[in-house]
Amino acid sequence: MKRIIQIALFVIFTVAVSGLMGFIYIENGKQQINEIFVRIDRNTEKGFISVETIRMNIENMDSILSRQLNEINIDKIEDFLKANVYVEKADAYINIDKNLVVNIRERHPILRVYSKKSEGFYLDENGNMLPLSPKYTARVLVANGYINAIFNKTFPNIFDTINKSTQLTDLFEITRIIRENTFLNAQISQVYVNSKHEYDLIPEVGNHIIQLGSADNSMEKLDKLEIWYKKAFVKADWDKYTVINLKYKDQVVCTKK
Repeated sequence: MKRIIQIALFVIFTVAVSGLMGFIYIENGKQQINEIFVRIDRNTEKGFISVETIRMNIENMDSILSRQLNEINIDKIEDFLKANVYVEKADAYINIDKNLVVNIRERHPILRVYSKKSEGFYLDENGNMLPLSPKYTARVLVANGYINAIFNKTFPNIFDTINKSTQLTDLFEITRIIRENTFLNAQISQVYVNSKHEYDLIPEVGNHIIQLGSADNSMEKLDKLEIWYKKAFVKADWDKYTVINLKYKDQVVCTKK
């Protein structure tokens, strides 16, 4: 008998707690959001998107601040954020304080491209094309000249088959190698595609052109360039040469003024 009473009390307690939790859940669902917190993950202080703009856009979605918590569609908010071309990842949730928390990872541009049609766009670190922004200019390597590529909204990644006939994959690889080398990343400011469809590099310091030639063996050529720079220009005049030619295997051919 005692065992039956204990079981009955346990069942009553469980039902009461479940009912209370359900009541709290329903009542909480009728409340509204207190604040919207936006966090943007990027490696620069400013970028293509701003906390203020994202917050304002979310506030304008279906009058979200005046809606009850149980009416807020988190998936819809995330899909809205991911539709922004400058957003790589986004997630949102409502925390225990009834605040909407939004986390965004902004795409990271590494190269600004100007094609022969003067159509400008960025490439990010994953090979995605990003449009130029009137609000923000990223300080990255610039590529221009005889570039046979356009900003492709339908196939926005350079590794899509339709884009492989352009120089974008070569430019991406050259940029990647330069960025991973601290010395060259500080020294090289521009990649120029000449009329022979070869690649010339323009330095920050020194009035000369670096002839890379084709994109083949770019790693070896740029390693050779770094070694030559550090040996030849320790005490020499950086404006002593007009051309530094990296086309030949195992040697650097220079043209003096």
